Amino acid sequence: MKKVPIYFLTIFLILFLSVIAANARTESTNYIIWADVFGAGGTEGSSSTNYGLQDTLGESAVLSATTTSSNYGIKAGFRELYPDQYLSFSASAAAVNFGTLSVTTAKTASHTMTIETNAAKGFIITVSGATLTRGVNTITAIGASSAVSNPGTEQFGINLVANVSPSVGANPSGTAPIGSAAGSYGTANQFAFNSGDTVASASNDISQTVLTVSYLANIASGTEGGTYTTTLTYTATANF
Repeated sequence: MKKVPIYFLTIFLILFLSVIAANARTESTNYIIWADVFGAGGTEGSSSTNYGLQDTLGESAVLSATTTSSNYGIKAGFRELYPDQYLSFSASAAAVNFGTLSVTTAKTASHTMTIETNAAKGFIITVSGATLTRGVNTITAIGASSAVSNPGTEQFGINLVANVSPSVGANPSGTAPIGSAAGSYGTANQFAFNSGDTVASASNDISQTVLTVSYLANIASGTEGGTYTTTLTYTATANF
């Protein structure tokens, strides 16, 4: 009698930052001035009962917003150098479990990832790893081109949007501006998986964005029984 296959998906996260923006600076053996300005005035501590202000008067060029080109971004003005550049990235779970699969019904699982950055050129999140595997046996990955769920056919894939068939997932959420699902991973009711693909991105600085990663697994009547696992790595890179 053939064993009923059970599948587990283990997810580990790894975080990378791209190069941080470089600023001209003056330094000696013991001190560093990260940036300076010649201005007509200003103060480090103007304040009232409810507000505080740090200001600089008379700068020759100050922009109120980020200026960008295809590959670079700039925040001009002395005070624009003050905020620390950052990327925050986390996941709600380190593992998900499909349970027992069936040739007649698609099985799904999901977790969330949360990302936020003030990088002028936004971010990308990539996924890398293999499909579900048991020894020499595998469940076929859908690939870079997305496809709909097809129970009775071997499929392993993910997406990052809300789906109706099967009912799983959610669209990226947060207070604008936020990041979004990328490429084949952003179409409702379609899934993809290709190691190295970008699954989410933004082209500008974003507020905290919650991304729901949904996993799909289907098997065929000839799929070998047993416990299948995989380890996936999600890498977030900020583009300062």
